[in-house]
Amino acid sequence: MEPSEIKKVFTSNIKKYRMLNGMTQMELSIAADLSVGFLCDLESGKKWGTLETMAKLAKALRVKPYQLLVPQEDENAASHIHKDLAELSQGLKKSIDAQIKDLLQKYAD
Repeated sequence: MEPSEIKKVFTSNIKKYRMLNGMTQMELSIAADLSVGFLCDLESGKKWGTLETMAKLAKALRVKPYQLLVPQEDENAASHIHKDLAELSQGLKKSIDAQIKDLLQKYAD
């Protein structure tokens, strides 16, 4: 694999795992202790991070660092399970938030 291909995989995986975790760029930048601008540059391929940056991103995205370098066609079923769980988690969070909002509004009146 050529260096340009590795960079493309890395940048697309950052975005993919960020979205699977239901995170905005702002939320990921805070969790990884990176500036939003730098994260945007990483996702767009304008900049390339260090190993420290990769470790911070992997930790914030709850993946192993090597997973940021694995092309999508090489992924296994675990990745699909992770996606399904992330979607389920987001749905549950929205439902719980709505119920809490309803309860707070009910008792505020």
